[in-house]
Amino acid sequence: MKIAKTVTVNASADRLWEILGTEYLHAGRWASAVYHSSGKGDARIEGAPAEGRVCQTSLGPFTETIEEFDPEQRFVAYSATGDKMPGFVKNLTNYWRVNPLGPNKSSVQMELTADIAFPFNILMGPMMKMQFGSVVKHIISELKHYAETGKPHARKVKADGSKKARQARAAMA
Repeated sequence: MKIAKTVTVNASADRLWEILGTEYLHAGRWASAVYHSSGKGDARIEGAPAEGRVCQTSLGPFTETIEEFDPEQRFVAYSATGDKMPGFVKNLTNYWRVNPLGPNKSSVQMELTADIAFPFNILMGPMMKMQFGSVVKHIISELKHYAETGKPHARKVKADGSKKARQARAAMA
């Protein structure tokens, strides 16, 4: 299953890359689905900020490992695993690519890929595609808002005030 979304952002490609690449470890600053994020391990790929990150989410912790990282092309790809990820999801990867469109305009593309085992791909695939599609839509709109305004989206502000978010941050302290 693949879900791809591209959006135009009224911010420079350098600003978007700063958020997605240079500040990769800090997705918890702008993504409502991530209560807290921090780095894990030493970088295995030249230029990457770390081996990956750990994200505290409403579904518990997810560990992401950077698979590709290219500051020149403004491209990052990572795989994700989590204790609460269903066993029939065999592989979950995500990639981001930033393209300049002008001095203060760029596009960002996100593609989420999940390999779902048979027969679950048939039985649950459509429902999962809808759920993942909603997550992708929210994340990319939250990134756009953060890049354009420098402030978290209202969804992020609300999520950060939740009991689960406070507990996740306290557990990481």
